[in-house]
Amino acid sequence: MHSIREKKDYVCLEDFRKVANKRLQSSSWSYFAEGCDEQFTLKENREAFKRYRLRPKILRDVSNIDLSTTILGERISWPVCLAPTAVHRLADFEEGEVATARAAASVGSAMALSCVSTRTIEDVAAVTPHGVRWMQVQFYKPRQQLENLIERAEKAGYTALVVTIDQPVCRQKQRTLEDGKTSLFTAHAKPVNISSSDIDNSATWQDIKWLKSLTKLPLVLKGIITGDQAKIAVEYGADAILVSNHGGRQLDYLPATIDALPEVVAAVAGSGVEVYMDGGVRHGTDVFKALARGARAVFIGRPIIWGLSCKGYEGAKQVLEILKAEVENTMALMGCRNVNEIEPSMVVHEDYYRQPVL
Repeated sequence: MHSIREKKDYVCLEDFRKVANKRLQSSSWSYFAEGCDEQFTLKENREAFKRYRLRPKILRDVSNIDLSTTILGERISWPVCLAPTAVHRLADFEEGEVATARAAASVGSAMALSCVSTRTIEDVAAVTPHGVRWMQVQFYKPRQQLENLIERAEKAGYTALVVTIDQPVCRQKQRTLEDGKTSLFTAHAKPVNISSSDIDNSATWQDIKWLKSLTKLPLVLKGIITGDQAKIAVEYGADAILVSNHGGRQLDYLPATIDALPEVVAAVAGSGVEVYMDGGVRHGTDVFKALARGARAVFIGRPIIWGLSCKGYEGAKQVLEILKAEVENTMALMGCRNVNEIEPSMVVHEDYYRQPVL
């Protein structure tokens, strides 16, 4: 199905993006690539990374680099995971999320499966029996849908729930595209089968308590970008927070997640709640910057879609392999043998170099 070969050698993630733009139908590209309104937040997620500078430690023994870390007690081989992104069969009709899951497992990443997946929870579990798999959920109406989804995830061996809490409603354009495209696969793929219109916009923090009473799986609350909301999340029993602005797809003029990250990290300090981030990660240096600013791990979304659309499983795997190599190279050049040696002082805002020298 991937007969077009506009580019034989992919060197960086941007190479995949350029080819994916040509391969995907215009409506599909629009769905995956665009943000909402003026797309300020979408652009800012990338531009913000460029405003941070690296301060390496030199003459350190970096002959052996260990990228491994843990998330919620589970070991992964490097601190990059796959964010829950919808309808992967638009990019790779043959396998969709199954290809994505196989690619994640091949490089030791964790994958959060979208609740708008075009492959079943069970399909994905079957191809990654030893992989770290999380399940994304939202508050649906009727609630029985959510209960059934959680039950299936538990039975299939998913080890955490990623609860999207920043989307009480969908942007009209996304809702139309998402619901329409998911319906294309319903009969054939028997996907998760949750649509945007099922979202319960009456959900409150009390529903987090209800959710915790329903399952023993840890809860990762996705969509928090401020310290005050992070503190509330801790009070209501969050096990982890995923700092996210929904890739700039829902509400425009939110801060870039790399900028918002330290405020959330500071707010939960001492609570044991882990903090991750997504949004705009495209290079190994981006990963390093996020870790230095307090993230335990980062999540990526759009780059995996680019890889799938170019070469299916092999493309998704190559995207991850390229990024992993970049992270390892950056770690060595920064003088860090493992993630525990990354210090906040190793990444500063560009304004640091505009201050007068005293």
